[in-house]
Amino acid sequence: MKKLFAFSFTALTIALLVSCNDPKADTVTLSDISQTSDKFDHIDDTKKTVEIKDQKPTTGYFLTAFDSIYRDASWFKVDSLLFPDRFGPSKMEKWYLLSSKDSIVALHYEFKDSLRTKNAFFNWIDCYGATCASYQIGSQFKKQSRNSLFLIGANQLIYMESQLPIKTEALIKLLNAKKKDQNWIYVLEIPGKKKTRWSTVKEGEMKELKGQQDTKTSGL
Repeated sequence: MKKLFAFSFTALTIALLVSCNDPKADTVTLSDISQTSDKFDHIDDTKKTVEIKDQKPTTGYFLTAFDSIYRDASWFKVDSLLFPDRFGPSKMEKWYLLSSKDSIVALHYEFKDSLRTKNAFFNWIDCYGATCASYQIGSQFKKQSRNSLFLIGANQLIYMESQLPIKTEALIKLLNAKKKDQNWIYVLEIPGKKKTRWSTVKEGEMKELKGQQDTKTSGL
């Protein structure tokens, strides 16, 4: 039997105005999606509520990995337009997972070529978060309340966000069982309370990128 959740209607309503001239205008703040459990402690009972059934798919990019990591989580589709949607992905999956201990945002985009993939990634980190902070390769990101992870491949972009720490190396192995398929040009780990870590993965071997900037020299 599928789990059934009742949320505040306003908590799940995300307004989006699309404007090619203003990167902030066509970006949904992920904090609006990644609701943590404490945000539902004091829901106004007089507000209209909507019941949303678990939408876990039978197939999908994240399915095998998340069945191992987030076994008890319920799945919900994210239908709102997000920043990478502007760059013409050929395929995409956008999920919000909710468990008793955590809430997870999981996004997977496929592009026709590496140029489109890198363009989407570089533009995203050039206007990152609600404040549209600008970062470059090797930058240290400002500390945040949740943990984030980017995986950038030749034609794939993955973004994850979680309240609990993300086990990056375990996730990479679960997404691609064979080492020869574990290839990521950039692995960007943004722990909530620790330093940003930039790495690369080639055939399952993770190496930290050299020349990473500290907060004082990153230009922020």
